[in-house]
Amino acid sequence: MSNKLEQCIGRLKDEVKAVETGLTSIGSHLTAAVEEKVEGLEARWKNALAQCEAKREGAGQAGQRLHRFLEEKKDELIAKYEDWKTDREIEKIEKHADQKEQHAVDAVIVAAFALLEAEVAIAEALKARKVAIEVAG
Repeated sequence: MSNKLEQCIGRLKDEVKAVETGLTSIGSHLTAAVEEKVEGLEARWKNALAQCEAKREGAGQAGQRLHRFLEEKKDELIAKYEDWKTDREIEKIEKHADQKEQHAVDAVIVAAFALLEAEVAIAEALKARKVAIEVAG
């Protein structure tokens, strides 16, 4: 397997593992909601919020790259695809593969960030529900 392909696979595996970890974390919040007091849920929320803030800039950059990628594709799609089919120069094929790889990685990064935002929202909702239950008696 080529080095570039191995790097691509490695990058994608790393991002998928991050998503899996995020889903596991969200599941633990749901399980803990019944067992923990408000303070525990507050700590979980703060931790989730800190993780979300730490990833915000990277996710924003990935989102911008995705947006630029989609805009370029919209502008170039018909002519570029026809040229690519008839003129299979190595450089164009490599560039095409690099763009697709970056697109895939960026999509996973944005999805992972969305999961972090969901985790923050879930932890906040659970904490609010727990406070409401305690206040109601």
